[in-house]
Amino acid sequence: MSMDFLTLLQRDHHDLECGLEDLLKPWVTVAQLRTTLDGVRLGLTAHAEAEDIVLYHVIELCSGGDIVEALVAQGREAHLAQEAALAALVCTPPSTSTFHDRASYLRNLVQQHARYEEQNVLPAIRELAPANVYDSLAGSFATERLRQLAMLQPSAPIYIADLAAAAC
Repeated sequence: MSMDFLTLLQRDHHDLECGLEDLLKPWVTVAQLRTTLDGVRLGLTAHAEAEDIVLYHVIELCSGGDIVEALVAQGREAHLAQEAALAALVCTPPSTSTFHDRASYLRNLVQQHARYEEQNVLPAIRELAPANVYDSLAGSFATERLRQLAMLQPSAPIYIADLAAAAC
């Protein structure tokens, strides 16, 4: 039996939330924070890109394409907000109250986005897309997510905020 698209999205959302929860633990070392933050960055970027690519291709195949397009566009806006929050987080020194606040904010954005997709976007696509199109989404998403991950580079083992400051 193949994996359902909703199940894959839920797993990605859960993994991102767990990584963000790990950033908020008071006993985590700076080295662990760096590794976890890099994992969150890679996961969030690959997830958002894969989702955007796969869902935008589905819009034209849905009977209510305008409805699906509006839902997917809101999801894309959420991804952009998450990317901005992530950029602010990586520019923040770890183990500070600002870092904690920014990690909490990003976690909340991910949670809100997950609920929105799971309660609005996926049910609409399941209802308005041909069954074979919906059934193919899991494979398309998994393949695209792997492709996106393959193109990303992990951060160097130095302080991420130093890299961000140097680029600004």
